[in-house]
Amino acid sequence: MLQESASTYELTEISTGGKLSRHNVQIKQLGPDTTTELSTLHLSVGDQTQDLHSSLVLDHPRGYSRQLHKCIVAHSLGQAIFDGNVKVNRYAQQTDAGQLTRSLLLEPRATVNVKPNLQIIADDVKCSHGAAISDLEVSQLFYFQARGIDLETARKALVLSFGAEVFQRIPYPSVQKEVENRIRELLDPTKKESS
Repeated sequence: MLQESASTYELTEISTGGKLSRHNVQIKQLGPDTTTELSTLHLSVGDQTQDLHSSLVLDHPRGYSRQLHKCIVAHSLGQAIFDGNVKVNRYAQQTDAGQLTRSLLLEPRATVNVKPNLQIIADDVKCSHGAAISDLEVSQLFYFQARGIDLETARKALVLSFGAEVFQRIPYPSVQKEVENRIRELLDPTKKESS
């Protein structure tokens, strides 16, 4: 996709299902004062591979970009892949670019492969990127249990809130609620058995 100067592009994507899914996102900012925001959530609840490859090129001054990629792998044979590339070229001075990928592994053999990549050639920029892969925090689960909330309910609440940072960016409340309900169903083994 080519983005004209002073334009704004926002992508919010929630992906699940399918044995193998891959999305290639390629964006190039064609002028100054351009904003790009990418928010993605990949959910792998079976023997599935969710794969996102993204490329964002900033060539002009005062570009702004944010990329948030999250994945939840809730099956021992599930995997998620993220290969994200943000390139800030020489004339993209005063650019503000951020890239963050966070992954939640809920099964011992679940797999994620992440490769955030930030290439900066310009010198007057504010750029950052990061990656985190973890299971649920024991201290967070303890916090819920100390308040009388059982472990399973605590786990469900924490997993849903992990994904909520992405699906709450959907601008339509009815679609947002539908996505939330679907994620709840997919993560609840008792609901899967009764479907």
